[in-house]
Amino acid sequence: MSRKKIAVLMASIDREYQQDFARGLAAAGAQYDTDICIFNSQGHMNVDISTSETGESMIYELPDPNEFDGIISLLATMGSESAYRRAAALLAPMKDKPHVSIDVPLEGAVTICFDDHYSMREMTAHLINKHGARRFAMVSGPLNHDVALERINACRETLREYGLTLSDRMIIDGEWTRIGGRNAAEKILSMGGQLPDAVICGNDDMALSVIECFHEHGIRVPGDVAVTGFDALREAIMRGVTTICRPVDRSARKAVEVLTRWIDGEKPEQDTIQLPTVPIYGQSCGCEHSLEHMGDKLRAMATERWNMETILTRVSMFSGSLAGVGDEKEAVGKIREFANSWNIREMYLCVDPAICRPGVTEKLPADSPYPEDMLLLFGIRDGREYPSELFRRRDLTPVLQEMRKNALTLVFCPLYYRNHSLGYVAMNLGEGTGAALYSVLMLLNGALMSLYLQQNIRRYATTIEQMAIQDIMTGMLNRRGYNEKAPAIMQEAMEKKKKFVMMSVDMDHMKAINDAYGHLMGDEAIRRMGRIMRVVETIGLTPVHISGDEFLAYGILDDGREAGEVTELVRQEIRRSNEADPWIREISASMGIYAAVPQTGEDIDDFMSNADQAMYEEKKRKKRSGS
Repeated sequence: MSRKKIAVLMASIDREYQQDFARGLAAAGAQYDTDICIFNSQGHMNVDISTSETGESMIYELPDPNEFDGIISLLATMGSESAYRRAAALLAPMKDKPHVSIDVPLEGAVTICFDDHYSMREMTAHLINKHGARRFAMVSGPLNHDVALERINACRETLREYGLTLSDRMIIDGEWTRIGGRNAAEKILSMGGQLPDAVICGNDDMALSVIECFHEHGIRVPGDVAVTGFDALREAIMRGVTTICRPVDRSARKAVEVLTRWIDGEKPEQDTIQLPTVPIYGQSCGCEHSLEHMGDKLRAMATERWNMETILTRVSMFSGSLAGVGDEKEAVGKIREFANSWNIREMYLCVDPAICRPGVTEKLPADSPYPEDMLLLFGIRDGREYPSELFRRRDLTPVLQEMRKNALTLVFCPLYYRNHSLGYVAMNLGEGTGAALYSVLMLLNGALMSLYLQQNIRRYATTIEQMAIQDIMTGMLNRRGYNEKAPAIMQEAMEKKKKFVMMSVDMDHMKAINDAYGHLMGDEAIRRMGRIMRVVETIGLTPVHISGDEFLAYGILDDGREAGEVTELVRQEIRRSNEADPWIREISASMGIYAAVPQTGEDIDDFMSNADQAMYEEKKRKKRSGS
């Protein structure tokens, strides 16, 4: 029996809330022997960092709905409109599959939500009853988010019970981010008049930045204004922020439990599963600093600080070397060193083959930024390194097709250059997918961008070189190409003691064609002769358009072949062309050929002179005979 496979759509897995959720997924995946594939985008909430919304949201076009048994979506984590739209588009063809949605009610899905309403009402009442707050402002998430609206409504309901109000102008969108929170605080201060007694923030990130902004303006928290948050982040707990704790890990485990039973045929009886939340009161509202939650948070923050110092060291070590790789082999070596240094136990770097393999052109399907065949550029799992190989995009990584003892939880993140997809990386939860994730992705992006640009440079250089030595009218070598390539072939013939042949060809009656029909028809006559000359390629010779109505062919004659056979081959092709495609005038040409084993001291011009002399002799004979 094959192992179940669940797709998870979320954004910003490097953030604490999402990390806790992902850890819960991994634990539940192991418990229920289910593979978990988390599709994650960074650059969340329109933060002004060097990411592209379009490039990030490409990751939601990667999974094939037919390859999954069920799905978990966290659409509330997606502040980018592009990410939200693409994730929602992926859910459409999966509407008949078991689906658990976190926080956001969706048709056909079981919704796991948190009783934010009760805790938000309790915290608002606490601010009124214990701290005497009467004037309120709220820094919310985007006002089109159900989660944000639920928290606003809970606050308003409580205020109404106490005869208080929360005006629309005092509800400010902080975009769920620290930058948004700071902007909201500045807006509150710019309103003038009396400050609110309390600012309720929709999450801890916004609350922390509101507090910092107020302090910079000389406003004391909680002396002048009480500030509260939501989510019980480590930093918020450590800094004494009044907040609300959600059982995030438990919600992830519950989602996997519901899905695995549903996949097995046990459809849930409830459309909504609600989990309780708990207020934690701290110094930011005027209460005593709670020590109950600080032990684990302190240990986690100490580890995170150590990790951040290590991250900075590793970034400085690898930023130059990874951004300077020139070919596939060098890239694999540098990425191996990078993975080992970062203690990444499991990683699969999957790229578009066109970015690093000469001769491969980009062929993207209409419905995806990823080609049908991806290249596993580098893969490692618990010390085992995977060879570079092509695999089907729908398989995501070769490891998911292997027979394995244990289930996997992999995080898939996009890699791109501007809005051009380079591929994606899949990693197990661990060192690479926590606070270091953004740095890891940027370093890998640097390596792939270098490969992509180097490949393009080589491709463009080849194109320019071909343009320089290729005749535009006929597509064959021009005089420059002949001068570059023919001497080497002649040298080869001398070393192998084989005959080197040079054939000179001059079209007949070109002046008459130009005078009678114009130069456009003259050009067409030259193109026709060019197509005729291609016949020498069948016997290993190279045709050249020297200029105007002059052609030649050169190469090494096979043993036993006579020079006369070459000219006869061209004459036959002229006759065949004239009969097969009658034109305003039959094509004809005078030819001369010279073949010999090159001797020391001879050069290409000696062979050309002999061939030209033979060609002019034929032209004279034709003139004397009137042909």
